Amino acid sequence: MRRYGYVRVSTEHQTNDPQILVLRQEGLSDEQITQDVISGGVPALHRPGLSCLLKILQSGDCLVAAKLDRLGRDTVDVIGLIRILNERGIKLRIINIGVETHTPNGRLFLTILAGFSEFEREIIRERTIAGLAAAREAGVRLGRKPKLTAAQKSHVRMLATTGQTNGQIAQVMGVSVSTIQRLTAAIDSSKSRILGMSS
Repeated sequence: MRRYGYVRVSTEHQTNDPQILVLRQEGLSDEQITQDVISGGVPALHRPGLSCLLKILQSGDCLVAAKLDRLGRDTVDVIGLIRILNERGIKLRIINIGVETHTPNGRLFLTILAGFSEFEREIIRERTIAGLAAAREAGVRLGRKPKLTAAQKSHVRMLATTGQTNGQIAQVMGVSVSTIQRLTAAIDSSKSRILGMSS
């Protein structure tokens, strides 16, 4: 079994010496240790050091980290990384909590961690829903910013009455033809209703 260590600090002002010392005490040499200087909020697969290490790791190998939070701050992201390792047959050892994913205790830990991950997702979802509701209550417009202002929409309607095509109007306004079609379709619909009433 080949073993590889991983250490991470968020900024260059921090030192990873304590993590490296712990990994050396585990019997890992400096050549076996990969380092990242990057925020734990960056997804694991987007970190240069860790992503390169994952390409080297093979089934039966073991990834060793001094602490769980060195793998990431986001529980969902850490669970995703551990799942990838498990699917590839790569073991994970977290030294400070004595967890090894290939042992019964390690699998129990992963089950608990997955539960916290699900709980975290639910909390985020509830906060998002509450935030959107509060924004609507405050009159905040949600969704994408309209491509045309009210004055521009009025100008589009005026141009449509002069006989210009949707394509010509779209070119003048600098938007897509479908945007113009939605506005002119409303005009056509209004004309149809008026004609129907007059007949």
